[in-house]
Amino acid sequence: MFCLVYTSVANTDIGLQEIQRMLEKAQEFNRQNDITGCLLFFKGRFIQYIEGDETKIISLFERIKKDDRHTEVRLLSGNKIHNREFKDWQMAFEHLKSENSNLQYLKLLVSTFFENPENSLSPNPTSIEFWKATNLLLTTKYADKNA
Repeated sequence: MFCLVYTSVANTDIGLQEIQRMLEKAQEFNRQNDITGCLLFFKGRFIQYIEGDETKIISLFERIKKDDRHTEVRLLSGNKIHNREFKDWQMAFEHLKSENSNLQYLKLLVSTFFENPENSLSPNPTSIEFWKATNLLLTTKYADKNA
């Protein structure tokens, strides 16, 4: 099992409807290829965590780098892992613009990372602890909505 994290800058003309269409296609592709993960969107930037078979993840990342809906694609980390962090999500997604109090912690971590990656708060998107916290927060958020 392998995980990869990257960040990129969204093209200025991409809107939430386009992101939603992109997400739906990604979820179907991921379902067919046993890939799971999470996509975060914050202030015009993407951070994505993807996990699955290493060969499939590397191949997917090569396709992602060529996608014209974003620029400045930068690999943050790639690591072998023992367990999936997002086993229940073909692709979790959160647009970190809302004022949901459960996600303030996540917004703070992402914000400091983008402002100054070298001195960002820990955990940050390069660490598995960040993605564990993200999964917990998103699972809690959506469980609360469905309760």
